[in-house]
Amino acid sequence: MRTLGCFLLLTGALALGAGPALGKTKAFQTPSHKIRCAYMSTLGPGPWIRCDVLWLNDTAYRLDRTHKGKRIHVTDAVAGPHVKVVRYGTSLRVGAFTCTSRTTGLTCKSRVSRHGFTVSKEHQRGF
Repeated sequence: MRTLGCFLLLTGALALGAGPALGKTKAFQTPSHKIRCAYMSTLGPGPWIRCDVLWLNDTAYRLDRTHKGKRIHVTDAVAGPHVKVVRYGTSLRVGAFTCTSRTTGLTCKSRVSRHGFTVSKEHQRGF
């Protein structure tokens, strides 16, 4: 169970709410349940958002406030199967980011830099 420890740590923190050490957190997923994301206000280079792409093994996209969204290799999970669903056609604002769920994919963008990423079954790209 390669992801169990990190998954339990993060999902435990998400379930309990934002503790002082972890800051604010928010987890969500697309209606297909194939893209699961987490926002963290701390841990690492300031606020960031990461979305795991479940049909691509060990792949996620990560974005902070000032840099382009990028594909990363992961060995843990940021969210479990029971987190909030962001319905198609709606957007979720978390910290400095806005994520929009569409039937054509998920786009997350920094409102500070306008950088972000788009993830769909057909295409994935950081910008």
